[in-house]
Amino acid sequence: MAPQLPSIQSFFKSEPSTSRQLSTVPYDSGDGFTAAEAEMALYTASRIWEPRKEYRTLLIDDLTPGPQYVTITGRVVNLYDQQKPSQKPYGSARIVVRDDTGVLLVSLWYAKINYQLCLGQLVKIWTTNISDTESTPGGRTSSLQDATHCTTLHPERNANCHFEVDKNSDNTTLFRRPLGYDEGEQLTGLMTLKNYMEGGHEVTGSKVLLCVKSIGRRKQVTTKKGNQLQLVNVVVFDDTQDAMLSLCGGLTASVASWETCHTILLLSNPDFRMEKRLILCVNSVTQVDVDPDMQDAHWLRAFAKKLTMKEAINIPFPEEGMLH
Repeated sequence: MAPQLPSIQSFFKSEPSTSRQLSTVPYDSGDGFTAAEAEMALYTASRIWEPRKEYRTLLIDDLTPGPQYVTITGRVVNLYDQQKPSQKPYGSARIVVRDDTGVLLVSLWYAKINYQLCLGQLVKIWTTNISDTESTPGGRTSSLQDATHCTTLHPERNANCHFEVDKNSDNTTLFRRPLGYDEGEQLTGLMTLKNYMEGGHEVTGSKVLLCVKSIGRRKQVTTKKGNQLQLVNVVVFDDTQDAMLSLCGGLTASVASWETCHTILLLSNPDFRMEKRLILCVNSVTQVDVDPDMQDAHWLRAFAKKLTMKEAINIPFPEEGMLH
């Protein structure tokens, strides 16, 4: 019997099947990155951030459009949520930042980082590009009128961008002076609540200086589009009358640090409506300066303090030793 010759398959080593191993690995055909790479990118902003480039520190008025590494510091005078794009795991906020020279519109994109933004916070921005608001879609018609420049940040995707809130925002007077204010002079457009209600709201650049009287509880409301929205009503006043300030969405977190008969708010270009009382609202062109450093604000705080002081009652004891 002739010996059997080995088959051709015996000269090759069999390879184990990987079909089962591949089936247990989650696969996302969206961007081609592994889960580990995605997690590393997403959590970059939550770690201690150190600049990799040299950034120039500039005031807002000194900014010019174009790619550049710059750092800007200012205070938050408005913020509102943008519509979340469909099928995207990102949120975004439009933040209006002001220093002593101008106003900057910031589009901040985020995935897992909670920045806990509030009005009046001192923030620092590292960015790689500055744009002109007139060259963006919608221009100044859909954004703050005073903002001449804007920038877009996505710190969790771009390691050269960063957004930081100063933890000592309340303990410094940096950038608390209102834009265009000179010591000892009347701020342009400033009026009383009574004058505002009687027609002052028609004036371009109208401003009202108010003190917080009381803060209502936070409640959930449903908009006409069926969306859930948080709402807080704050009673405010000056030396002529009081009004209701209605805050919604991301603005509601700001009231946590406000003090009744102490916190002063300077509202520029507020929106309003008349119901049982005057109701002031914050829209996309409104600026809210918290505790502005100006003479009228100091006077209003002193005025509010006097209203809270009660006169001491001292009834003299009658000489006969009996009360009639």
